[in-house]
Amino acid sequence: MGLFDEEKYITAAGKALNFIKAQMDLNNFTHKILFSREYDASYSGDVMYGTIEGFSGSESMGPTSISCPFYDFDYKGTVGGTCSGLGVNIHVIHDNDYLVMTCPSVGGTWQSQTLYKEIYIVKDYDEEGNEIGTHEEEVEYYLPVEVGEGIKEFRLCTGLTSEWQLIKQTEEMKTMRLVYHSTGEIMPEDGGGAYPILSNYLFRLYTYSDAEYLNDECPIYYADGKYRWYADHVAEGTKIGFVLNGTNILAISGGVSNVDNGRLPASFKVPPDDPQYDKDGSKALWKYGYCLNYRTWAYDIGLALLVFTTSKDYSLCREMMNRLKYEQNSDGSFNFSYDIYVGQLFEGYVRTGAMGWLVWGMCYYTLETGDRSYVGMIEKAGDWMLSRQITDKDDPRYGLMTGGIGAYNMEDYSYVDTNIEWCAVEHQCSGLQALEGCALVLKDSKYKKAAELVRDQLYLKCYDKENGRFYQGINDTAWALDCTTWAGALVFSVVNKETSIACLNTAKEVYLTTGKSIIQSADEEHYNQAYSSEETFSGFKPYSDKTADYAGAPDIVWSEGTLGYALLAYILGEYDECKKYIDETIKLQNCKGSNGGILYVTETYGTLPWEFHVWESVVSSAWLYLLIHCPDVLFPRTLRQVYYMAKINNIHDERP
Repeated sequence: MGLFDEEKYITAAGKALNFIKAQMDLNNFTHKILFSREYDASYSGDVMYGTIEGFSGSESMGPTSISCPFYDFDYKGTVGGTCSGLGVNIHVIHDNDYLVMTCPSVGGTWQSQTLYKEIYIVKDYDEEGNEIGTHEEEVEYYLPVEVGEGIKEFRLCTGLTSEWQLIKQTEEMKTMRLVYHSTGEIMPEDGGGAYPILSNYLFRLYTYSDAEYLNDECPIYYADGKYRWYADHVAEGTKIGFVLNGTNILAISGGVSNVDNGRLPASFKVPPDDPQYDKDGSKALWKYGYCLNYRTWAYDIGLALLVFTTSKDYSLCREMMNRLKYEQNSDGSFNFSYDIYVGQLFEGYVRTGAMGWLVWGMCYYTLETGDRSYVGMIEKAGDWMLSRQITDKDDPRYGLMTGGIGAYNMEDYSYVDTNIEWCAVEHQCSGLQALEGCALVLKDSKYKKAAELVRDQLYLKCYDKENGRFYQGINDTAWALDCTTWAGALVFSVVNKETSIACLNTAKEVYLTTGKSIIQSADEEHYNQAYSSEETFSGFKPYSDKTADYAGAPDIVWSEGTLGYALLAYILGEYDECKKYIDETIKLQNCKGSNGGILYVTETYGTLPWEFHVWESVVSSAWLYLLIHCPDVLFPRTLRQVYYMAKINNIHDERP
């Protein structure tokens, strides 16, 4: 019988898998926003427009007072139709709202034309040909008025008046035109327009720059067989559109969006009552960042690829990787996180560790399936990883990979575009997976050599032998659980078993916490009203306050870190210890309020520097699934040469 063949483990893994799949369809939006073109972050000041799909045609619509064909944005020419009032104001909306003209209704019809009158001074002569005086002769005629490109909007006018305006005069003639004015107009949303507007629906446009800004709330109108919207107040920043029916969101999309190319899993299931839940973006000004319930992290995407490859849900893997081809930056990197509906919402914030998991997930899919459709994307990403490695032997960071690109000021969360020069242990552990995966997929020794150098220097420069743990990084002696458990798992086959045993013992001695409850609170900092349990939990906390670096660190059970400890125990053959803490996370999965995902922590710490939430997590759920079904895919076993354990079985394994 296998280690995890018991029914409780099979059931728990199945629930975790279904939860991750459900996070791919977070809202099951029934509608789809189509922008007329891609509107990038630099676009501003002019009109934006598009259509919405998904309406049934049975929706209630407001009345109209004007009838005319639909004239699209590019149309140039005359316009006309019928109306039930005195006349029509013709507007063209482009970089501004221009009133082109006011047209009277004549017999119920109107058209864009102007009545001109030419008055000639005609001389009178007697029978002998002598000038005896003058008289006036008038000629009236209409000339068409053409409207230019832009959104055409027609509004019923009120208080119609007219006047003849002199436009040219000579001794022989003068030319006049009849100009109409209105004292007011009835807006389309009040029934004075040409196209019916959906009742109780609207399109809301935001732009995201340093925060989220509401640009416009637009009615949705029906014309020429399509449901249309336009906005004429557009600022610079990432464009984000919402379709709302009251407070219910029917669709989300970005002005530049790759969502049609594939889905990505939302990293957390945020309960709707949570202060951090931000369904329509309206709260973003009081919290840095964007809607957490719509965000996915690159680390989570990589883990989801490992899960779906293991579960043989290859179509989901292909869908995610098709999307990632469009999200990849020109230098080969991937952003640290994405909005699942919009895409690259944030600044160019990239982290080497997150990239490591993502690239390894891509490589594992490629190795398992033999599908080489994504090799180009993998190679670009792998070369970016190589570019992070310090190759100067005189540098104390020699052999290790730097942290990535971009930083945030903690005071105001403003973004700084800078290269991250520090080298963290977590990034080396995560990045090793990418380098080794690239070596196997691309069959290029440069990745193998880079991986060997990282492994050597990770142990030589970052292992704290006195305390049996790994530092957080070069010149960084802070105590973080995952540095010790992850690096401990990697060095098992590189140095010796004793180092890994020391890491396991230190982790248990320093980070183990017991008797913890799921804390319910209405306080924003510790908010949780969705999850509860009568049980208490044991597991591992993320940080130790043995040094001042993490003074005041929360004493909570961190499910992801607890499963990382379980992996190290598994590698060392401590199977009872491994199962003990897997069982603890299954208890978190089975708490009241859970949808099958693993709660991330037992108590919320809602703000920086901690930011831990009692939410169901893709990361923790993926770790649980993989530990039960394929633990060797997590930091795959490595020796001095790079190999793929799932494919090669004749390698000596010193585990008990």
